[in-house]
Amino acid sequence: MSDAVYNWDRVVHKNVRSSDGADVGTIIQVAGDKVRIMLGTNNQYEVPKSTVEGFDGSEVQLSVPYAQIGQYKVE
Repeated sequence: MSDAVYNWDRVVHKNVRSSDGADVGTIIQVAGDKVRIMLGTNNQYEVPKSTVEGFDGSEVQLSVPYAQIGQYKVE
């Protein structure tokens, strides 16, 4: 995984993995200090950019495990 994300527009429509390797979904929007992720058709999560650990050009890696993703769910 590469270090920091320098161009946030490049991560839109990229797959996201939690720190324990689980599929979290696809980034659908980057706005301000948040990254919006879509999982399936109805589940959306809004995580802080600070939880993004890296980007390798095809996948975004988060610094949080899958079990904690639910706290970022958008209702």
